[in-house]
Amino acid sequence: MRLDFFQNYPLNKQANQILISHQFANASPIDPKDYEQISRDSQKIAEIFDGNFIAPFGSLYTDYFVLFDILSRHYKIAYAISNHQQSYRAYKDISKNLSNNFFRLTPDIHSATLHIESIQDAIAQKCECFVIPLVNEDILTINNLIDISTLLEEELAKKNREYLLIVDISYALSAGLEIPKILNPNTLFLLNAESVGLIRGNGIIIGKDFSPSFALPPIITNPKLYESILEAIANLASMDKSVSKESVYEHLKAILKQDLDLFAPLENTLPNALALRFHSIKARNLLQALLIQNIYAINGQECLYGQNTPSFVLQEMGYTQLQSRQLISMSYSSLNDVERLSQILSATYTQLRVLEI
Repeated sequence: MRLDFFQNYPLNKQANQILISHQFANASPIDPKDYEQISRDSQKIAEIFDGNFIAPFGSLYTDYFVLFDILSRHYKIAYAISNHQQSYRAYKDISKNLSNNFFRLTPDIHSATLHIESIQDAIAQKCECFVIPLVNEDILTINNLIDISTLLEEELAKKNREYLLIVDISYALSAGLEIPKILNPNTLFLLNAESVGLIRGNGIIIGKDFSPSFALPPIITNPKLYESILEAIANLASMDKSVSKESVYEHLKAILKQDLDLFAPLENTLPNALALRFHSIKARNLLQALLIQNIYAINGQECLYGQNTPSFVLQEMGYTQLQSRQLISMSYSSLNDVERLSQILSATYTQLRVLEI
């Protein structure tokens, strides 16, 4: 059983087959048909999001590092620490020497979302670039991007101040959420294609009448990239909503009582997602014990990148390392037996507590 659906999304075999179906690494530089097809596919993707152009973006550390390096030459950046792990690592490294060029945005410890007041603080600090996920990493809560976009328009655009809003829509798309129609000349969407079933290292930037002066990557990294993303978007993995996250939490809470809590209110998280807090335990020990029973879960995205460290998002929010180790970032596509799952999770947790592991 997999309880890491959004962060370890199932591969789409058909989409990946398309991705590697081109016989050569590049499209023909002479035959116009190749680039006509690429152009048609790119426009189809852009139109899904009310945009009119896309560019490739690999969504890995080096891609983010280069992007932040370019942005920091033009803007002071308000960066949400709850972005993708590869983005966060790039931000941490580049901001070491450019600390004056960055302003940190952190989810509120109670709502576990970015509050509009933090955006107002960033504006007051002369920030003109805002890098924000629609869904916060690890805690899987949803930010109100419509309110944020509206604020930027009112406080910056209408006062003739140039700005740039970059929004990661990856988890929201894989969850089947409606993506806000906020694209404009000052807004870009990032889509990490791993979140819709492609192999790691693929993705795109989506825009509409994009106006800022810095250059977007002009190179088409794979002639079949756009076609494969179209296939992936058209055939997103199904998500059964018949078992609600509220039901999952109620079953667990009924057994564990005060030993179980939440790092994020259920009303703010993605469908089929819970930021569970198992008190007085290290999640890694619980995860290892669950693996023996063929249950796959994670403490946070650091786990998936081979890091033996607890959730960076919770630590940035103010939780200690020990507290952050209590997180199980749970998400699922379907659950056949909530009662049985609750019993396994609770029994495993209780056994570890008794053994003081």
